[in-house]
Amino acid sequence: MSDFIVPPPGLVPDAPQPAEPERTVRVPDRVPEFRPATPVVPPVPSVPPSAAGVPHVRRPGPRTAWRLRSEGGDGFTVSGRVVVGRDPRAADAAAGARPVALDDPARSLSKTHALLEVVDDRLLATDLGSTNGVRIWPEGEDPIELESGRPTSVPEGAVLLLGDVALLVDRAPDATV
Repeated sequence: MSDFIVPPPGLVPDAPQPAEPERTVRVPDRVPEFRPATPVVPPVPSVPPSAAGVPHVRRPGPRTAWRLRSEGGDGFTVSGRVVVGRDPRAADAAAGARPVALDDPARSLSKTHALLEVVDDRLLATDLGSTNGVRIWPEGEDPIELESGRPTSVPEGAVLLLGDVALLVDRAPDATV
């Protein structure tokens, strides 16, 4: 016989089972159909030969615009500075940036999630301390997690993952702004 008193069944409720942590970041294994039908190849600028051995100095010219499109075809163009998120506030992140609100039914985007900007004809993405991060997924490679606050170049043809929102990155047609 035991020294312990055992209560009758049902008198003491069972201990609650620990809840499994909810994962809000859902990255697909791959995005196979998410490529442009025809690749956009930007023209290669010709550099005039230098005169009398003096090196050619590149003058500032028109910047390239970049197009970001969702799998559903919605998108926007970046030719300067753009702050993206559920309800972005450019004043909070980057003065003079254009705010672009993205549709995110899963609410995986932060209100002010990332800064996208064109610098020297390159598209740079900066995670603005978002909850679910920013990843760059170059075609044929593994996704790269961005360090918060550090601008990172996004290659043409890559998929930019902002939380659960995937955007295909390419140069905008006739992209001189």
